[in-house]
Amino acid sequence: MSDFKNIVEFFRLNRRSDEAEAKQIPENNILLRDIQNNTDYNVDIKIFETDHTKYKRIFQVLEDYDAKFIYVHETLSEVEYFVKTSLGKYRNIINNNLEIFSSDELIEIPIDNPSSYIYNSELKRVFVAFESINGVIIFPDTINYDPKSKYLNEITNSTYTYDYKDPLTTYGKIMEFILAHFKNFIRNAVKKVIVAKSEIPAIINLIPFLQFEYGFGNYILKYKYYDINHKQKFFVPDGESAITLKFLSPGGMLSFLNETLFSQGFSIEQDAYKSPVRNFFRNQFIEQIIYKTEEDFLSRGKEVYYSVMETLFFLPEEITAKFSDRFFWLLLELMVNRDNFQNTKDLAEENIFVKIIRIILQKENQEAKLMSWFLETIKEGDKTITKFEFIYDRINGDNFIEFVKLVNKAWKKSRFIYPDIETNTEFTTTDGLLFLPYSSQKAFGFYFSNISMSFETDNQKGRLLKTLYGTGKYTEELKPDLKTDKLVKTKVEIIEQYWYHPFYPVYLEDIEKQETELKLDSVVPAFMLKANRDKQFWSNVITTAEYAADILITVSGVGNIAKFRYLAKFAAKASSLRFVTKAGRAVATARKTVAATAGVVEITSGVVNTLLKLTGAKDANWGKSLSEYLFWLELLSLSGELTVAINNGLRKSAKEIVGTSESKNQFEKQLDNLIEEGQVTRKEVDDLLEHLDELAEVERKLGDFVIHGQDDISEAFIKNIVKQVRESTGLKNFDINLVDRNNEKYQKLFEQWQKGGGYGFFKPTSGEFGLKLYKGLSGEGPQIYMFAGRVIDGLGRIRNVSFTKYTAQHELFHVEMFMYLKNKTPNYMKYWKEIPTYMHEQYVLNRLLKTKNWKKEDLVSDLENINKIRKTEAGLPKIELDDLKNWKFEIELEKIGIKIQ
Repeated sequence: MSDFKNIVEFFRLNRRSDEAEAKQIPENNILLRDIQNNTDYNVDIKIFETDHTKYKRIFQVLEDYDAKFIYVHETLSEVEYFVKTSLGKYRNIINNNLEIFSSDELIEIPIDNPSSYIYNSELKRVFVAFESINGVIIFPDTINYDPKSKYLNEITNSTYTYDYKDPLTTYGKIMEFILAHFKNFIRNAVKKVIVAKSEIPAIINLIPFLQFEYGFGNYILKYKYYDINHKQKFFVPDGESAITLKFLSPGGMLSFLNETLFSQGFSIEQDAYKSPVRNFFRNQFIEQIIYKTEEDFLSRGKEVYYSVMETLFFLPEEITAKFSDRFFWLLLELMVNRDNFQNTKDLAEENIFVKIIRIILQKENQEAKLMSWFLETIKEGDKTITKFEFIYDRINGDNFIEFVKLVNKAWKKSRFIYPDIETNTEFTTTDGLLFLPYSSQKAFGFYFSNISMSFETDNQKGRLLKTLYGTGKYTEELKPDLKTDKLVKTKVEIIEQYWYHPFYPVYLEDIEKQETELKLDSVVPAFMLKANRDKQFWSNVITTAEYAADILITVSGVGNIAKFRYLAKFAAKASSLRFVTKAGRAVATARKTVAATAGVVEITSGVVNTLLKLTGAKDANWGKSLSEYLFWLELLSLSGELTVAINNGLRKSAKEIVGTSESKNQFEKQLDNLIEEGQVTRKEVDDLLEHLDELAEVERKLGDFVIHGQDDISEAFIKNIVKQVRESTGLKNFDINLVDRNNEKYQKLFEQWQKGGGYGFFKPTSGEFGLKLYKGLSGEGPQIYMFAGRVIDGLGRIRNVSFTKYTAQHELFHVEMFMYLKNKTPNYMKYWKEIPTYMHEQYVLNRLLKTKNWKKEDLVSDLENINKIRKTEAGLPKIELDDLKNWKFEIELEKIGIKIQ
């Protein structure tokens, strides 16, 4: 290890933890370190925690005297440990004796964490016990500085070479070596580090003090002696520093900090522990590196371009993100104006550019701005091109791959995923296919695809991607014979030409079967096809020194559109996904009313599974709309966010499928066939129809929820009510479950109910019941559950509960309220959960008062329950039956901030 590498290793924050780990400390051991000589040994943690005679805790005496140091008095025969009293005397930590010493008789050792210190009564030494987190020994930010130790013994006050990574590419280094040997001398000169070393042993901080001499170009790190009071100064004299490192370039200092701090898990963010030394360094770094660099650039621009770029090259991304948005956008503009994106011999600008794009996309809501910036035009010779094309043509290698992936990521969250020309007028001149039969294969080490693209200008259409598509169909043309030069009939593939905007969305069928150089999603912006083709070109060039022309291969045509890769994976899972627009997420976070524009789409695996099984019916009237609907779902699953464009696309396609009686009838017949074939269940079909109806905002029937017959509760009576609700609402999965000791399906539910349940409840959706009493139990919805049997109330009293018409009617009015919300808004489930419990019950009692002369004791019982809920859950006063007769649901909703049109 070179001399300066020893300094790097000594100050590396996690070195001691790594060394402890390398010793393979047993899992159930704890590490003890002698406070004087830093020797370590391991102790079984159970013995350490139970044998307090051998491992005596001394934290109490340290805390009683508010000790900042342990004072060691060492003779030939023994070692004693003391704390200093307020009167200047010294109290023996072990036997409690008071003694007087002169300062030169004692060794002063600073205390880091009093609770970590123990006295080993057998060894008669004081040790520090180090905690272990997930098997990693955690050391403090202080270290015992011994100038004659392993890493520092050969270090002197001298100048050293620090061979850190240059901001150059391999190409740059080669060119320097070939063309300009003297540049190596100049560059090596700035790699010099002047080291000043103290010979005084003590405890020092591993977190340095920053000091800059801008006029001389010196960047200084000072490692101070430990100060128990953590007093921070704005200048540290050389005498207070154990080691001072003076770098001749910012790159040297930043590289050193990367190796010793930032790569070791040190964060520039203020931490919860509020370490004064760490936070002082953080403030210094942000002010003297981040703010100073940004200020210089904003005021001087081109003059400091190189130094700014060099700083960005060395800064970790977490820290680079601290620069302002304005800084990044101005720097991108300057990089375009300089037209020097390629990694030249002087600076790896490509790397830095990609790093900036990556950081911009880590910030909130920057995707749309970045995509718009890419479409701004500039002049290149006599052509007018977009910045995107300008940059695309200049970035190479791994940076090119990273660049197109980042732009593709931003595209997924932009408006450009929507092919509608009203939303994106930029797509007006695009005439390419939305569903493209793309084919890409690899044979004998070569890639072959049926698409080639190039940026070109059309007089009418403008600057677009000219696309040549091999159809896989052939015709005969007269071509010169290679031997006779006579015209002979020759089989020629039919090539179709399209023009694509680079950001136009393209759906690639059977993409999982294609062999591509770049990983392509099912839905991609058009430029990704060019990027893949360009990458394949260079892959072919690498395979052979000669360029192998692409061989267009036969494709089968559009075919079955069921190859939705991400949706197919999701369909195999018994789960659901909930996608929310940004507006919806912001509103939900603020706990405000969800506006009508804040969309929510919830997709179950059953819905997706059913849709995929229908995709073979593309020739039906609704087939094209179904394909488009799946296109939007696939895009939604890729991006993970319900944008306005995707939301509109889903609604438009859903309306075309179920928006008219004719199309919905055809669609339902196909679904019925799937049920008969056993491919899907009735519940899956009902869920799908409900899902599409909600998106298409199809007008639904409120339903008939009033019990008309006078019969007693019976199986036939219940069946009639269920039929009545199903036919009047379209809730084909609706049912009423009579839960008693004879109901085998819900036996566990019944057993739990006996511990204190009510008369019944309405469950709007399938899944867990959501009630504390029934935790872990699940049922189906929308369905009613009514109970009968013996139940123990909260006071331990036994009461008998039976099925009654009043209970049935009560729960049916809960269903009515559910349908009211369901008819009014696609956000009905959100509102259902947000509406307070007492308001649910007030709706029901209001309807009971208006429908029939029910027994007053039943009505009063419900009223008492409502008032109890009003008091305990909302702190509201009592309400009377007369108040509820004129109660208006819509008005009460507005009072709690829910306004339904």
